Amino acid sequence: MVITIVLSAILAVLMLRSGLAEYKYYQSVKTLEPDVWQQLGAPKFLKIPVVFVSPKGAKLLKNIRNETVCALAKKHRHAGLMFQLYVVSVLVVSIVYFKFY
Repeated sequence: MVITIVLSAILAVLMLRSGLAEYKYYQSVKTLEPDVWQQLGAPKFLKIPVVFVSPKGAKLLKNIRNETVCALAKKHRHAGLMFQLYVVSVLVVSIVYFKFY
């Protein structure tokens, strides 16, 4: 029971961290790079993540030279990677545990 609570708490913290990093990154592009934001089509609400991963959006975002936006993009990638690695690790350990016990 304690293990489930600890694993769930870690998952929640990593999920929150990833979500906040994503939000800060999107907002930095919107406020610090308004021309890029307009070229992306000034997306709203649920369309924002889709535009950021589209080929056109990825190409535009690679050309950004603002240090703040680049730093937030790096934090966003890092937080997302940490979240994904945690989920995969828990799944692999769970599969191995239940396979042998």
